[in-house]
Amino acid sequence: MSNELLFRCSRLHSLTTEPKSKADKEKGELSKTAKNMIREIWLEKTYGYKEEVITDELMKGLLCEQDSISLVQKVLGGEFRIKCPTPKSNDFIKGHCDIELKKEDVIEDIKTSYNLRTFFNAELEDVYYGQGQGYMELYGKKNYRLIYCLVPTPEKMILEAKKRLYFKFDCNEDNEDYIKLCEQIDYNNNLILQIPLNERLKIFNFEYNAEYIDKLYKKIIKAREYYKSLSLNSIV
Repeated sequence: MSNELLFRCSRLHSLTTEPKSKADKEKGELSKTAKNMIREIWLEKTYGYKEEVITDELMKGLLCEQDSISLVQKVLGGEFRIKCPTPKSNDFIKGHCDIELKKEDVIEDIKTSYNLRTFFNAELEDVYYGQGQGYMELYGKKNYRLIYCLVPTPEKMILEAKKRLYFKFDCNEDNEDYIKLCEQIDYNNNLILQIPLNERLKIFNFEYNAEYIDKLYKKIIKAREYYKSLSLNSIV
């Protein structure tokens, strides 16, 4: 195994983003998006500096991961699903998929939608395509299943949302607008359990793309060169 910099699967899309210049595209140069991502990695590895942003959407995903996996199991059936215990890496990339099916040539990635609206609008984003290609490369699978799940939000998050409203309304719990908003929060969350299970999954399938991986590895070679050229007073 090489001691060179490895890139997480969740960041692969940034690496393969094309630069705006036609000449740079033809030369296979890195895009500004890719360079910005590499600079973030450099700051973290060199100084331990990183900016962690824990949004409500991310928190629900963390808290409801098992609920979503259970929903997938109930609807899709098949072999019993557990969170994949083993991260993997090669000479270029590293990652830890959600579900590695042993009896099927499939990797599954579980995304917990924040609410009914985000589930309704969920689509196959480029970032997940890149992540999926990386996982398939690492785990030796040829098919990828991206699954958006709609499950209820935990009660403690509901209470926190109401608390934020409480302070916005000057701690007046008798305010009619405050009461209506809290009722709507409860309604939106309770509504989820009234929707049939099979309608609470949105699934996108795609296959392993060897050309994408070849292009990715070439970008990683350039990314490593750029990484080694950085210093704190580098000019962007």
